[in-house]
Amino acid sequence: MRFTFYTRFNSTAARLGMEAAADYAAEHGFSAVEVLESAGPKDPVLIPDREAARKTKQILAQRGLSTACWSVGTTVYKSPAAVESLKRQAEIASELECPFLHHTLLLWLAPFEGMPSFSEGIACAADAAVQVARYAEPLGVKCIYEDQGLYANGVEGFGAFYRQVKQCCGNVGVCGDVGNSLFVDEGAERFFEAYAEDICHVHIKDYLVKKFKNPPSRHWYPTRGGRWLRETMVGDGNVNLDRCMDILKKAGYSGTYALELSHPEPFEEGVKQAMTYLSRWE
Repeated sequence: MRFTFYTRFNSTAARLGMEAAADYAAEHGFSAVEVLESAGPKDPVLIPDREAARKTKQILAQRGLSTACWSVGTTVYKSPAAVESLKRQAEIASELECPFLHHTLLLWLAPFEGMPSFSEGIACAADAAVQVARYAEPLGVKCIYEDQGLYANGVEGFGAFYRQVKQCCGNVGVCGDVGNSLFVDEGAERFFEAYAEDICHVHIKDYLVKKFKNPPSRHWYPTRGGRWLRETMVGDGNVNLDRCMDILKKAGYSGTYALELSHPEPFEEGVKQAMTYLSRWE
């Protein structure tokens, strides 16, 4: 079983340098990394162009590592600039010899005044995604998407988006995130069952799920149905990881497992527990 260093790769590289981040990944049993184009507007861009990508690829290869996924956080709604930026990101992913460009679609986590209708938002996101996926195809990079946010989330919400995209372009796939569908009060196993054949990259995390009138601490986040979630170490929460892993195994999944661990418990302890817990499916 191969694991990808996702959460904290960017911050480690920004703080200590790419070589030190790669050393950390290799020393802790990772076989690949997942790089965020930028974690936020104030965060440094680790790999700004193709030349930097070539240098990064060499640094990783020297330590037996590859880039499993190049991830970009963006909102593509009525944003030609976002589409053009994503095309440039596909070029960087290609230079890294990274198989997947994973980008978000509509980064809206709470209702707001003037928000588009569901059908309008989905249609706009699908149109933008098709443009990027078509551009990425001759570069050897597949575009993948996860269930996320208010629109393309849960089996039905994601399906409304994904069906439109897949009908127009075959260069697409699914990033199976085991936690995101909880934000719309669906179990991850339902999402994995629906899209198992298209899942080509996996984000691993776990959540405690509780029913409170108000959150007990800053670590809790609300779901659409009024429950509260707190991330915790893999295997300690309510995510049905056993079922998700069984579905992936049955589908013949052979990709890596990216540890997207943002729980308040110690990070390295969480990494060890996640690897130990998941390795039972080897």
